[in-house]
Amino acid sequence: MNTKICALVAMAAALSLPGCKTTGDTAYVPASKPVQAGTRLQPRFEEDAAYVAYVERTARRRGITVQWVHKPVIRYVDRE
Repeated sequence: MNTKICALVAMAAALSLPGCKTTGDTAYVPASKPVQAGTRLQPRFEEDAAYVAYVERTARRRGITVQWVHKPVIRYVDRE
């Protein structure tokens, strides 16, 4: 069983390597214009304060201390 998994992983890795080759003479891509946060192309992220408060309040009632590694966020995409 272990040998089959190793062979499958090795085959998947070997088949994915040709996909890394660039086409053409160069991999240069011209720089695009900077976009502002909150536009259609660049969403803005804000902390989900209501959810954080709910979780911390519930945890406090149960005697649990919460230490956030990545606080939850809300993704906003403004219309242009």
